[in-house]
Amino acid sequence: MANYDMEMVLTWAKVFPENVDMGDPNGGKAAKKIAQKGGQYIVNAYFTDENQIKQLLEDGLDPLPMNHKRIVEGDADFGIGKYMKIKRMVDDVRVFTNKRGEEITRDFGGPPKVVDLRDGVESKRLWSVEEDGFLGNGTRSRVQFETYSSGAGVRLLNLGILNLVEYENISSGDADWVVPSQEDPQDDGGF
Repeated sequence: MANYDMEMVLTWAKVFPENVDMGDPNGGKAAKKIAQKGGQYIVNAYFTDENQIKQLLEDGLDPLPMNHKRIVEGDADFGIGKYMKIKRMVDDVRVFTNKRGEEITRDFGGPPKVVDLRDGVESKRLWSVEEDGFLGNGTRSRVQFETYSSGAGVRLLNLGILNLVEYENISSGDADWVVPSQEDPQDDGGF
């Protein structure tokens, strides 16, 4: 496993228990897998320098795991316009056998640690969704992640928020199309 610490620009950050992607047990194959693992913490992390991509590829990152592009062309307004999805499962317990034949259990899941670095490393503190809010598109962050399985896998470890773009929950005018939630038939979607 190789570890990385890169300054990146975030979009669609679902990195807190309050906004985790829960998948869908009745959805497609990928959505079912996410639901079976209890959900996933995921973010689109935009590169800020072509050399970041070059380093990852030179270090053995698989650019086409399972025939899907790892590095994707995205919005040119963020970083250099290229990003990769970095995720971490909610439940990700793995069992290994070490060189002595002993069984070892390791949990690779759970929320990533999110730290406020806006006032510098010397003033760092844990991020509070209640006090600081969710991360909006364009938030600048140090992103710590690791690659595994010979570069086929990428796992989110930590985020250090450098510059927050506040999350805005935007609704589009007339929302007659909002369907009540399955859990609460009285829920009108907030409208």
